[in-house]
Amino acid sequence: MKIIQNIIYYLFVCCLPALLITSTICCEVNELSLYEYGFDKYEISQDTGIDKIQLRSVAQHLIDYFNLRADTVQITVVKGDEEFNLFNERELIHLSDVRSLIQLDYWVQRGVFLLIVVCALALFFGFRVGWQILVRGLFWGSFITMGLMVALAIWAFFGFERLFILFHLVSFTNEYWILDPARDYLIRLFPGGFFYDAALFGFGAIMLEALLIGGIAFGILRLRGWERRERN
Repeated sequence: MKIIQNIIYYLFVCCLPALLITSTICCEVNELSLYEYGFDKYEISQDTGIDKIQLRSVAQHLIDYFNLRADTVQITVVKGDEEFNLFNERELIHLSDVRSLIQLDYWVQRGVFLLIVVCALALFFGFRVGWQILVRGLFWGSFITMGLMVALAIWAFFGFERLFILFHLVSFTNEYWILDPARDYLIRLFPGGFFYDAALFGFGAIMLEALLIGGIAFGILRLRGWERRERN
């Protein structure tokens, strides 16, 4: 039984990084201001000739599409006096793949959250461990998360392009993600710098989340230890 208890405990610890990562990805995907930040920073309106109001509509439509609120990602924009469909067939296929990946992230997030709850209940009620064990698990889960984020941030800082390519090779089974700025609007809307910024924002957010949870857990454990010493 001790082995099973340890397995559940370590599973509880390891689920926290997964929950924080998937939750942060979910927030970034749905944060309209992040899209607008990228459009402004990289002067997308000037580069594409699409005004900022339409760019905002494009971003909101992408968010709706990723969340299954739109059947197609295709959207019509006006450039000069010309009205045209923004995305070509290659981009439509890639965005469909991206939506599937985002939906997978949502399911993993829900599954990991449920697993954390189940593990906590099993440890507390099934194995009768003290709540301090769960708090310690949150502390170590936060510590692992911060270590992982530091490693990824260093990797991204010194070789983001390689990390970006590796992510696509692992995540997609086709080459529709390889786009050409000369013909594909998607890569012009979201250049490499946008994803670099989004990654750094994500790493920072996850670090802060882990630091907050870990700091609270550490404080509770220290306070508990101090109270125990006072009684002795």
